Amino acid sequence: MNSWRLPVCAPYAAIFALLLGPTLAVAQPSEDDDVPDVESPTKGRAVPIEVTPDVKRKTAGEWVVLPIPKSSPAIGTGLQVIAARFFKADEESQTSVLGAGAAYYTSDTWFVGAGGQYNFGQDRWRITGGLGYLEANYDFYGIGEDAGDRGIAFPINQTGTAAFAKVLRNVGASWYAGVGYRYMDSQVGLRVSIPGFPELEDILRQGEQVVVHGPTLSATYDTRDLNTYPRTGSYVKLEGLFASTSAFDSTEEYEKLTVEANRYWPIGDKYVLAGRVSLCGATDDAPFFDLCLYGANNDIRGYTAGRYQDFRLFAAQAEWRAQFSARWGGVVFAGLGQVAPTFGDMNSDDWLPGGGFGVRWMAAKENKVNIRADLAWGKSEDALFYLSIGEAF
Repeated sequence: MNSWRLPVCAPYAAIFALLLGPTLAVAQPSEDDDVPDVESPTKGRAVPIEVTPDVKRKTAGEWVVLPIPKSSPAIGTGLQVIAARFFKADEESQTSVLGAGAAYYTSDTWFVGAGGQYNFGQDRWRITGGLGYLEANYDFYGIGEDAGDRGIAFPINQTGTAAFAKVLRNVGASWYAGVGYRYMDSQVGLRVSIPGFPELEDILRQGEQVVVHGPTLSATYDTRDLNTYPRTGSYVKLEGLFASTSAFDSTEEYEKLTVEANRYWPIGDKYVLAGRVSLCGATDDAPFFDLCLYGANNDIRGYTAGRYQDFRLFAAQAEWRAQFSARWGGVVFAGLGQVAPTFGDMNSDDWLPGGGFGVRWMAAKENKVNIRADLAWGKSEDALFYLSIGEAF
């Protein structure tokens, strides 16, 4: 599969220290000139020179534009384009990003969206938000690990609009806490008539307009040295969604909790060992499109997101990262996990392993942002290819 990458480095204004010293131009008098003998006021003394204070240079903002060709049995072949600008609001804050993307696939699936995260105030404040529209024709495998193992897919159509916003404030000791709000509006239908599966219409809520409104509560612990290219530290995030029918015109009432914990260990100057654990839980009334999706959020690469989904999810993975030169690097990774109706239903016989390898190319050197290309294998599918901006986690 061919891929392209087009980094565009935005120009930035350099700050110069201007050192001005006195310049003395001496006119040589002629013998005929009657020039008085004048004593210099600075004779025999050092002349003070005022020096402009040293100013610390801010990290330059950089654009990264990436066309992503993609082929998937679920949605066909197509092209996704992402444009993102990485920058720092101030020297003490982590890198911010603002971007937009669009895609089209041969199944007549398309989407547009924009969003980002703005970190500012010496990293005391972090604001995240986004919005998008989707019209998708894809395959639905059902709910539960057994449904994913069967591999029987039902062609469905889904349209939807989604938006979210979140504000976090540092509350001390590398902890952030805050609130947000999430909105989803979706309608789903079967693309063909499928006799013998009457429960499908109930699961999909066929023909209904499903609207989800609800606040989110978030807590984050962050000691990473750099959020775009972490080599040391930890990142833990807990987030709960509380959808309620009392919120505006919401048709749904359920809760969903997600937990992710990342840790980074530097091994010398060129290597990093990274680890990640993810948990997800949704209550019984959650719509199918907001269940815990295995393979989403790069939890385990090698699985089509949505083939395995349920009300509970566990995933763990490790990644070895190597930096070969200023621009080029590589990774190997492996992990496993499960989905189930409850955490108590998970057992050692139902693991879903995945792993693979990839290359990295640093598209934004000032802000340490990689383009990643990964090839991964799971339990039930052929190799999947991933091309994106930034590390997997």
